Amino acid sequence: MHRDKAIPMVYGALVFLLSACATAANGASSDEPRGIERYAGDPRLGEEVSNMCFASSVDSFSENTDDTVVLAISPKKSYLVEVDRGCYNLDTAQSIGLAASMSCASKGDKLIVSDSAFGLGQSSGIGPSSCLIKGIYEWDKDALKMDEAQ
Repeated sequence: MHRDKAIPMVYGALVFLLSACATAANGASSDEPRGIERYAGDPRLGEEVSNMCFASSVDSFSENTDDTVVLAISPKKSYLVEVDRGCYNLDTAQSIGLAASMSCASKGDKLIVSDSAFGLGQSSGIGPSSCLIKGIYEWDKDALKMDEAQ
């Protein structure tokens, strides 16, 4: 085999092996709960809702993990959004947007996630991720403070 053709194959194999190792390290072998199960018993977690209206006016986001994020729609209204496992950079997101067909986001709509603080059009990696919304739950950020005061 000609040397110029062998080098890309070697690099391709190395990339494959490294991604396989990363997948194994982040795999389902952990005993830590994932997704919405992580918040079982948390007083901030409310009922599941069918949609989240005024989705185009997300003020901020917080509590982001591999598969959940809290979106603040207004100072008094927040939602915990659960996404499918295919959202690889939600835990390190710097910018988040919603791709919803209406002014209300629901299951099946998508979060657009970027690791750049300069907006969704920028990225320090391979570009923004599109993450399928699996569930939306009411979120009361003050419930934990009230629960601790009792």
